[in-house]
Amino acid sequence: MDPNAGVEIVATTILKYLDGMAKNATNAADLREKAMYISATFRTHNSVARLMAQVSALNGGEELIHPSHRADGPAEAAEKPVRRYANFLQSVMADYHVTPTIADIEGHPIQLMGFLDPQIERILHEHLFEFHRVLLRAEKKANHDLARVTKQFGYHYIFRIGLMEYYLSKTIAENVNFIRPDGRGDAYRVRAQTCFYNVMEQRVRLNDAEKQIVIRAMGCQPADAHRFWTWLERNRVAYQAMKACLALLHNLK
Repeated sequence: MDPNAGVEIVATTILKYLDGMAKNATNAADLREKAMYISATFRTHNSVARLMAQVSALNGGEELIHPSHRADGPAEAAEKPVRRYANFLQSVMADYHVTPTIADIEGHPIQLMGFLDPQIERILHEHLFEFHRVLLRAEKKANHDLARVTKQFGYHYIFRIGLMEYYLSKTIAENVNFIRPDGRGDAYRVRAQTCFYNVMEQRVRLNDAEKQIVIRAMGCQPADAHRFWTWLERNRVAYQAMKACLALLHNLK
């Protein structure tokens, strides 16, 4: 059988299951709404692995539909710190060259799936379903963090973009190893990449001398470490901008 045909059969079967759940009047309204939501989102992402992960989360009673984060009216929003210091924040955006999308400006719930590099999906291959399960949990944390910072300072798109970058890159770093295999085995590769990730998490940016110290301590090939760090830095520009904005807001508050 053509693999693509098999995937289509799985998707069709799941969508029929969701359709039946949504139309069943004996089901709770919340459950029916979640079933409709999963079917609707599949039409936008077309990922069977994501679809399966969402249904698994649904059957586990997990949270799936997150509220919009830009809930304040014009009068309320004007009193928030992000509006009072908007010009300062815009300067930070310009320094980091951060450009928002419509979803960022409108404050849509965070969905990490749309920013996942297709190459990462190809690398994960048979582990893709479990990765999407982890990604759904990361989305929940990201939305909770966004709600918390919005309550404190008001909504600003840099919070949404920064948190998306942080949680997506964190989830990828925890599930995709950039260190090439050698005789020391997979446990070493995981330990080395965890070390490289943690030092960047603590410092955000390392200079060349600091990187060399870490590389020597782990006994890793420099090219592997630099490949991982370059990828992480490239995928955390908005996160760095967000951290700069939060530091500014805390100082001005």
